[in-house]
Amino acid sequence: MYRYGPVVPHHVHVVAWLILILLVALLVLGIVALVRLSSSPRGRSGGFRPEPPPVPMDPALVELRVRYARGEMSWEECAGRAANLGYPTVPWMAPAGPPPETVAAPPPR
Repeated sequence: MYRYGPVVPHHVHVVAWLILILLVALLVLGIVALVRLSSSPRGRSGGFRPEPPPVPMDPALVELRVRYARGEMSWEECAGRAANLGYPTVPWMAPAGPPPETVAAPPPR
């Protein structure tokens, strides 16, 4: 019959429940984000570290490698020219040795 307190329309209760569900969802998403950030390697390293820019290749050294790969110059000439450009002889420039000798299987009897 008589209600105690003010009469609240039904739609106010629905809006209140929607706001409550939204706040709980935001709280859960915040907790998930914090857990993921704390478990990642970047999260422990102290922040964002951008990748260093790629080191550009010297065009003269690239041309030298291409000419050596084509067989237009010998290893000694290639290593000498690389040294003149200021590059030490590095493992990728080392000449490939002769292929390993294959041992022939004995003839069948």
